Amino acid sequence: MSDTLPGPRLRGALLTLAGWIAITLLSGHVLHPEQQSLQDLATGDIAWQVLAAGLFLIVVLRARGWRNLRLGWPERGTLRLLWLPALMLGLLFGGALLLGLPAPAMMGLLLVNALLIGFSEEVMFRGVLFRGLRSRLRAWPAILLTSGGFGAVHVLNGLVTGDFVASAVQACNAAGTGLLLMALMLRTGSLWVAILYHALWDWVTFLVALAAQARMSQTEVQQMASQGIGLSQALMPLVLVLPGVFYALFLLRRGRAAL
Repeated sequence: MSDTLPGPRLRGALLTLAGWIAITLLSGHVLHPEQQSLQDLATGDIAWQVLAAGLFLIVVLRARGWRNLRLGWPERGTLRLLWLPALMLGLLFGGALLLGLPAPAMMGLLLVNALLIGFSEEVMFRGVLFRGLRSRLRAWPAILLTSGGFGAVHVLNGLVTGDFVASAVQACNAAGTGLLLMALMLRTGSLWVAILYHALWDWVTFLVALAAQARMSQTEVQQMASQGIGLSQALMPLVLVLPGVFYALFLLRRGRAAL
């Protein structure tokens, strides 16, 4: 069992989180001193700041010998639990198809960046932070604190984009998505499932956003940027996330032994 292997204690997990945030923000500021939208960052180049943060985590894991993060194969028979998350991804991708996909090269760049983000954020939160919290807390407090922390850290995107309202909305959605990712990791027994689902979710949502923007006129894009996020724009991502939240609660309730 992976839980019997050496892993992070709470202090080590929090120090790792602080280092991870610092590397992500500082390297991002060096590479992109001007404020940019997350969409521009994802489509402009490889997310080097995310790669740097991921490499930092790999170094920490190797140096500290933390091996209880469930970085192994899913348990037999558990992949069938992915039916609803897979359906959600399929519906989103279908929406992107209807709106019109970007060029293959752009889709490839987005996928690379989504994979980097998925690895870095999952190892940090559902991996290191959750295991650190579990060394001191029961399962549910650790689950909720990890998901809440995952959401809260997205508020820091406002330092990059300059739009803290949009970042707060993103933080709420990320907390909900984080709960689903936690449930998938715990029920399948593999952090890789959460990493791949996280990456694919980010990828298809970026595809939908790009496709929707491509159908808008330049005037409409400028108006949206100047007026900020509206009520409908705030609620739509929440509607997409809610089924995953309810499914996560179902999985965690039915799979108490995995906690």
